[in-house]
Amino acid sequence: MSVTTIATSDQQLPTALGPALRDLVARVGAARFPLAASGAEAGRELQIRLRAQLGDYLIPRAADPRAPLLVVVGGSTGAGKSTLVNSILRTEATRAGALRPTTTWPVLIHNPADADFFTGNRIFPSLKRIAGGSTAAGRPSMQLVESTEVPAGIALIDSPDIDSVASTNREVSRELLGAADLWLFVTTSARYADAAPWEVLKGASDRGTSVAVVLDRVPADANREVRHHLGGLLHAAGLGQAPLFTIPEIDLEHGLLPESAVYPVKSWLFNLATGDRARLRVINRTLLGALHTVGAQIETLADDATRQEDAHRELSTAVEGAFAGQIDELSAALRRGDAVRGEVQARWQDFIGTGQFFKGLEPSVARLRDRLTARVVGKQDTAGPLIASLQSSINQIIRLHAVEAVGRTALAWQQTPAGTALLDRNRHMAAVPASFTESAKDFTREFVGKVFAEVSQASQTRKAKARILSFGVEAVGAVVLISLVSGVDVQTPGRARVVANTAEVAEHLLDTIFGPDVVSGLLGGLRTDLEAGTGELLRSCRRPFEQALTVAEVPARQGRGLRSASARLEELL
Repeated sequence: MSVTTIATSDQQLPTALGPALRDLVARVGAARFPLAASGAEAGRELQIRLRAQLGDYLIPRAADPRAPLLVVVGGSTGAGKSTLVNSILRTEATRAGALRPTTTWPVLIHNPADADFFTGNRIFPSLKRIAGGSTAAGRPSMQLVESTEVPAGIALIDSPDIDSVASTNREVSRELLGAADLWLFVTTSARYADAAPWEVLKGASDRGTSVAVVLDRVPADANREVRHHLGGLLHAAGLGQAPLFTIPEIDLEHGLLPESAVYPVKSWLFNLATGDRARLRVINRTLLGALHTVGAQIETLADDATRQEDAHRELSTAVEGAFAGQIDELSAALRRGDAVRGEVQARWQDFIGTGQFFKGLEPSVARLRDRLTARVVGKQDTAGPLIASLQSSINQIIRLHAVEAVGRTALAWQQTPAGTALLDRNRHMAAVPASFTESAKDFTREFVGKVFAEVSQASQTRKAKARILSFGVEAVGAVVLISLVSGVDVQTPGRARVVANTAEVAEHLLDTIFGPDVVSGLLGGLRTDLEAGTGELLRSCRRPFEQALTVAEVPARQGRGLRSASARLEELL
């Protein structure tokens, strides 16, 4: 692939690198880790580090490789970082003292000619700029100090302690180190082997960051031994090529180290500023090192992001499966007659006079219909209790399946860390909503009203009208309701023989009133409405789960998007 390039000292950087990095930082920022799935905490931490590395260092540095070399002076508490910076500049540019932490916010010292590089948001956009001599207040800030003692082309940042007692200081320190072209690590002969700084040094080595080390307060009789040991540690950490400077244990002069003590490190640093090739070599090494480590970090982040997608999908599937299954079970329960039991069956028998009804009936369908009709006429007074009992039974069945759907979903969620965490934060989800019972009652009441309306509209023939007037709309509606929930198969043609059960009796009564063709259409439409309405009632119990999943929404294919952006970057390197 042919690309236009930007030259650093030893390697050509493609101009397409900037857009690729901006796309990558956008995808990193868009990734979400709201679920307590495996790798979630690590993913959130890595996301923060990558956003800082991309936004604070890689994007601005790739956009302008010839911007001033940024040297971050870092190290442990009391190592003498501020004293070293002041001694190099021969003035108190940054506050030093015995009170810890001395440096609470970073201090950036630069040549006046380079002011435009640092006053804007090119680097460290999260840090508010304050003028030299001002005191920082509120959100994290960076103090800008102009000094002609610093040659153009280089800037020094006095960083907060990497092991500060203040967590904000530690975070800012690591953010600064991640954006450094060169890390000037300051330690002492008494503390150079401490664990905290070596953890950070190892990270710098892994990222390919250029590092130089200043060993401060070295007793004259221990200089060789301490220097040798520290050199071995640096080599083991992959930093064997890092320049190593030593400053003897010596008294300060007016708060500063003698100029002769700091001259080697000062000379080395400022020669980097005046020599373009040397300066660009340091910048290039750190930039390319960081670029080549991004891919592996993005791959790790993509794995964590994909686990979020999988966890979200698993929870969504659990909701869908539990509720779809119970909606089907509810429809089957209503079709097979689960609602026509106990009190409902007794009310139905009372309604049609079943106790005396079948005595002496001839096996003629026509005469059976006449007898059924005769029995129902005058029974309007028992239709009301039958309908009320049937509504109550249907409501109980609806609630039973709602409780089962919610319970199955909650149980499935409890099998995963992500689901358990969501349930712990939303304990109300494990129970049917308090308003559900009233909603079910409202639905069955409205449905009964719809049945009455359909009965009135279905009386298209003179004979049907007469029978409905004779029975009463409520009585006919009661028979329709029984037919809907007592196992009548509306697709089966008329039967040749009569079976003495609820379904058959109800069907023959309706055939007598409306005729088989009308009954089939009437019951088919109402059953569809019944199942749709009860299904919607159950689905209303999904909303708390769906709301929890919406709050914990995970962008689709976020892992794939991260890998795609990373692959694009790799192609350019």
